Amino acid sequence: MGIVQRDSFSITIIAYVGAVIGFINKLFLFTNFLTTEQVGLANLLITIAMLYTQFAAIGSYNTINKYFPFFNNQHKHHHGFLFGISALALAGFIISTLLFLVLRKPFQWHFEANSPLLVEYMPYLIPLALATLYYNIFDTYLRSLYYNIIPSLTYEVILRIFVTLSISLFAIGWVDFKTFVAIYVIANCLPAVIVILYTWYIRQLMLKPMYTLHWKRLGSIMVVYGLFSMMNNLSGLFTMSIDSLMVARMIDLSAAGIYTTMIFITSVLIIPYRSMIKVSTPLISNYWKERALDKMEDLYTRATASNLVVGSGLFLMLWINIDSILYFMPGEYATGKYVFLMLGIGKLFDMASGLNSVILATSKKYRYDLIFTVGLVVFTIITNYFFIRLFGMNGAALASMITIVLFNLIRIWFISYHFNLQPFRTKQLWVPAILLVCMMLSAAIQQVYNVFVDLVVRSTIIGLLFVIPLYFLHISEDINKMARKNILWVWRWIRKDRLHKQ
Repeated sequence: MGIVQRDSFSITIIAYVGAVIGFINKLFLFTNFLTTEQVGLANLLITIAMLYTQFAAIGSYNTINKYFPFFNNQHKHHHGFLFGISALALAGFIISTLLFLVLRKPFQWHFEANSPLLVEYMPYLIPLALATLYYNIFDTYLRSLYYNIIPSLTYEVILRIFVTLSISLFAIGWVDFKTFVAIYVIANCLPAVIVILYTWYIRQLMLKPMYTLHWKRLGSIMVVYGLFSMMNNLSGLFTMSIDSLMVARMIDLSAAGIYTTMIFITSVLIIPYRSMIKVSTPLISNYWKERALDKMEDLYTRATASNLVVGSGLFLMLWINIDSILYFMPGEYATGKYVFLMLGIGKLFDMASGLNSVILATSKKYRYDLIFTVGLVVFTIITNYFFIRLFGMNGAALASMITIVLFNLIRIWFISYHFNLQPFRTKQLWVPAILLVCMMLSAAIQQVYNVFVDLVVRSTIIGLLFVIPLYFLHISEDINKMARKNILWVWRWIRKDRLHKQ
């Protein structure tokens, strides 16, 4: 797990730097200088572009993950793999754009009553989707070559700095809202340009068209796999996005602005998980190729333990301080408090389920994942429809939480049944028990009058009560090893400093 630990740690650091910038953008600048309706527009443009992109990609991302190891040969320009995938994605984008233009009227009909601003800015989805498509293709391609750092730095940090600049221009009154949206879309297109230039810089921009025996042997299989992956990814993303879209349609864009802001807060939970997924995916593909199920099981169990501990700790820190976070935002965002709670529980369960999505998507049983996700799309639409009518935004969050838990339970059972891979261990049951106790203890602590003092005091007390027992219970040996290494480094630094002073 050496490369996973090294690169996932680096990517996690990058992601947290990006998260700090993202928090400034989404929780302070967006919420205080844009209306909730305008926040809803900015967030939903990205959400819809991602759906658009998944259809256009025709499964390209998963195809790269699964089949690039068979083409990987720099001296032979990877047998024209990058050109083939890029051309396929371009064809998919053209078809998707034609379909988007055909379906523009039904889209307007669904959203113009409660979310007219979204209808007005629909044309921006086309360039946004194209840039998102090619960023994801080159990001996946570079990760398959184990170039993990620059693509992550581009998306997590550089993009968010440009978003900061765009909202700052609007906040100080130098541009109006229409110009802000245009700059915001351009900022979200820049990562694609940067990763393509970086690929050229490291001499991996191999766009020479080639037709070799690899294409003859695997081409038709890759197309079938890509189509299944497209449907599966689209269904999975639709499952994760339908709640915010239905909130915009059934309530209004202002409610969607609050709801998607809560989604952003919960996204902090999955930063370590996303980092590990990025680094682990090519390794799992190689394990399938080598039939190394013992290595895969080791990676699966250790990743699950680490994700459970880190995810629970992050969720705890966010939940016990949610009132302090909401203090810095306009009052209407307080209605999203329990939206965060339910979405956070769902994200935590997703993290705790480990690498099941990657294992299934890169296995020979990938077709079954499509059956699961299509069924869950139907389930998600039904639960959202009834729960939103009954409970508003909280109903959408409840439906999302139930869907994520159910989806992951099905995947865990399926992988265990067919591949005899089980990620959980009995001692991990201590984690939710300790998490619940800490949440109850935090609720019993009276809030300090000063929000900054309360953040520090509450986080320190509850954090120590959470971390110490988990360390001695050895839930995750990888985290314990990292903790011991850091403690030893600090101790040596203190001793060195004392000797220097003497």
